[in-house]
Amino acid sequence: MNLKLYAIKRGNQQTDNSVQLVVVDLDKGKGYPLNFVCVLPRYFRLLEKRSSKFAKIFGEKSLFMAKKLLIEAKKHEEDPEIQTVISRRIKAIDAKQECIADK
Repeated sequence: MNLKLYAIKRGNQQTDNSVQLVVVDLDKGKGYPLNFVCVLPRYFRLLEKRSSKFAKIFGEKSLFMAKKLLIEAKKHEEDPEIQTVISRRIKAIDAKQECIADK
């Protein structure tokens, strides 16, 4: 699988809820939605409980895979609003991983 994040902006409000990040497989097709795999969960507790499709696909490596996809997306994203959303999600994963390491 050749995975990448695809950002979808909804509405004119500038909130994290106005940007949805989805995982696409570039090997499946060239355009969204044909290459859709799943939505990247907004809340990473869904990854721990394996209650999202993302967590079911990536299992124990969900946090690692989410962070990898986010970091790669941030390198190529030009929209400042989307970059902010991506940065917040990376920080949330980092905070979660610190909590796990402290246990």
